[in-house]
Amino acid sequence: MSTLTDHGYSRKYLALCCAFFMLLFAVCSCYALLLPEATGTVVYQSNGTTIDASHADQGYIMVRQNPTNKPLKMRVSFGKYTLTYDLNSEGEYEVFPLQLGSGSYKVQIFAQASGKKYSNVSSTKFDATLESDLTPYLYPNQYVNFTEESPLILKAEELCAGCNTDQEKVDAIVGYVTGNMVYDYAKASSVTTGYLPCPDNTLVENTGICFDFSSLIAAMLRSQGIPVQLTIGYADKTYHAWNTIYLDGQWVIYDATAIICGTQVSRYTIERYY
Repeated sequence: MSTLTDHGYSRKYLALCCAFFMLLFAVCSCYALLLPEATGTVVYQSNGTTIDASHADQGYIMVRQNPTNKPLKMRVSFGKYTLTYDLNSEGEYEVFPLQLGSGSYKVQIFAQASGKKYSNVSSTKFDATLESDLTPYLYPNQYVNFTEESPLILKAEELCAGCNTDQEKVDAIVGYVTGNMVYDYAKASSVTTGYLPCPDNTLVENTGICFDFSSLIAAMLRSQGIPVQLTIGYADKTYHAWNTIYLDGQWVIYDATAIICGTQVSRYTIERYY
């Protein structure tokens, strides 16, 4: 009587089964990617502004304004802190972090009146209680933008295959970025106010500025379940962007640009973080 493995097609079948179960194990063991949703369970509306705070406990809100031909800005206030963002005019939702923690937030939308002057469109207040202070740094947002189709997610999975600890994952991803990216001095000298990085483009082009590198690292690490901030402020006296990564219960600075350019920084001064 012949056995299952006596036939060539059977051996191929077994090989395919083994490959399938290895792939299934790899998929099942991956971190469950966190992506924002506007589910409509908690919504604030005012004068064409829609704020979906359904997942404020996860550290983010989604905001959109009715389509307009005027540039828009959004201001988020929390106690003495104020953060200002650009908001698209196409009526599409954008994701914004509640990185200042649990408490009372105020969101204001402004439309351009003329030149640099903006007029108030709406003002909304709401309270947020975060599940954890770390959750804002696990989701994508306007500055750390990625989706489930982003190539950077697959690249992060590839780089982190076989890594057993968060530190190993950080070393793999930061090592890849600092070992393969080139600093774009021309872009640095010509970038304009309101520029937003696209981490997927940075991954493909292998070039960028500090803002690009820190956005890419943040996106790749968040896709692996590691909390990371895109931090903006001053490196000594130079306006700069870098990453602050949560490892072993503390926040640790990683500056990809300093490594790529071979520079030394004595002091970092934080202005804001996303």
